[in-house]
Amino acid sequence: MARAGSAVGAARAHLRADLLAVLEACRTAGAEEVVVCDGHDDGRNLEAGDLPDYVRLISGSPAPLSMLQGLQRGLDGALFVGYHARAGTEAAVLEHTWSPSVFRIVVGEVEVGEFGLGALLAGSFGVPALYLSGDDKATAEARQLVAGIVTTTVKKGISRTSAELMSPDEARARMRRDVESALSSRAEARPLDWSGEPVRVTFTRVAMCDVAAGYPDARRIDGRSLEVGGVTFEDAYRGLLACMRLAALAG
Repeated sequence: MARAGSAVGAARAHLRADLLAVLEACRTAGAEEVVVCDGHDDGRNLEAGDLPDYVRLISGSPAPLSMLQGLQRGLDGALFVGYHARAGTEAAVLEHTWSPSVFRIVVGEVEVGEFGLGALLAGSFGVPALYLSGDDKATAEARQLVAGIVTTTVKKGISRTSAELMSPDEARARMRRDVESALSSRAEARPLDWSGEPVRVTFTRVAMCDVAAGYPDARRIDGRSLEVGGVTFEDAYRGLLACMRLAALAG
């Protein structure tokens, strides 16, 4: 994200206001500490400045777990705020998966996006995915993958770059309500389980796969696709990150 211009400043202000609404709900639900990962672009969109003293902000990049840095054992749950639907989803606002170099990611037989990867990584640490906010396609994607997850639909996608919006105040009121609900029922939630299926990534161009295939634990499937695995999903996820980062070098 560019760091200049009134539109950028407004976007960052909305992001911060959304975060504060979620943090307020977490505190009301009894949270003693909240770890926030700034997962957009290079992770430099939020300032620690006047965040509540019970919040820890992870900022900047690269980080070992990228936009999921901070996930670890011992957390009560994972909340995914402001997420997009996976790459290729029709009428989803700014649909994508990690970067423009990625066409599709499939775990076993299930196509996943950034939320799916996050829920599986959280699950590998024994942490349930409790909540997601986003457009109607992102929330539908989350509900299809994680039974019982609480979602807040804050906009309805019309095309990739158009949407039907609600007022920010109404969206944040709904987010506060739904986050409180998600946290109050967390005892019933279960981490998303990975059964050891390989993770397959298809890039948008052959040249990207040519570079990514240099990762030692990757197995090339075809011109644009390769797969990685591991003993745990964290292993597979780290391998996937390495391949995607290599692919980005091909431009």
